[in-house]
Amino acid sequence: MDCREFCEQHVAFVDDTLAGIELVRMQRHIAECESCAKHDAKIRRALLLIRNLPSIELSADFSERLEARLKECHSEHLLATTQRNLRRGAIAATLASAVMLGYIGTTLYHRSDAPRDLVMPPVIASIPEPELTPITTSTPAIVASVSAGLTIWPAALFAEQVPVHFAHSKLELANYTR
Repeated sequence: MDCREFCEQHVAFVDDTLAGIELVRMQRHIAECESCAKHDAKIRRALLLIRNLPSIELSADFSERLEARLKECHSEHLLATTQRNLRRGAIAATLASAVMLGYIGTTLYHRSDAPRDLVMPPVIASIPEPELTPITTSTPAIVASVSAGLTIWPAALFAEQVPVHFAHSKLELANYTR
């Protein structure tokens, strides 16, 4: 057992809630480590001192006086908090009103400086003719390959336009057998 582990388990050791094996390990560590033994003795002496202090006797009306004082403090705190929140709200409302009045004043009295619509000259855009690579296989072979009997001319047209959609890449036939 090291000192860190001893310190982590020391509360359970003092309260005598450790398992037998851990209790023996703690006792062995105290016998071997002088600093942990001093720490244990200091804690046990402090607990003994606190346990041997005389008990405090409360007066008969202590609880009533305590409750009255706590209610008084709570009501004072509640009043102060409410007043502070009202002040902050009033300041925020005043600032918002001032900003709104300033905005309204600038928009109403400066109509001559109102921006006009920006008119740009017309632009004519044209799409350049794409460089299409035709499919080298015969089109009827593609149409005949559908097993359901549906024609796939839209798919064939899409296949011809694929190079346009993918940055004009070239459509090449690939041989996957070597």
